[in-house]
Amino acid sequence: MTSTPGDGRGTATGRRILIVLLVLAAALHVWLAAGASGPVLAGLQGLVGAAAAGALVLVARRPDGPALLACAVAGGAGVALFLVPGLLAVARGQDAASWLDARAFGALLVDAMVVRIAVFTLRRAEGAPHR
Repeated sequence: MTSTPGDGRGTATGRRILIVLLVLAAALHVWLAAGASGPVLAGLQGLVGAAAAGALVLVARRPDGPALLACAVAGGAGVALFLVPGLLAVARGQDAASWLDARAFGALLVDAMVVRIAVFTLRRAEGAPHR
């Protein structure tokens, strides 16, 4: 059985997946904040973790457009938090190996999935045609 944009099954599945991913993202960012090398990075990791928790609350209450957009923004912030400091370090000629920490890379993957699933579910909720 396949779901069509207006039947609600695609958005319900997307909502369930997002809830799991947002729990993982919030936990990973809190874990990264606890082990951060400096107070600025710890604060940013904590903010992204709080954004993921806030998006989790929103999508758990009502998976409407604003809640799904909040999920995408929280995931995008997590992706940027991985990429920007790493790219700056590489541009300064620092060691690139420290950038690819396994926990940080795992958080990147989870955050990227949050963005993708949130956008996909938002498109389903809005009834937009798929490509």
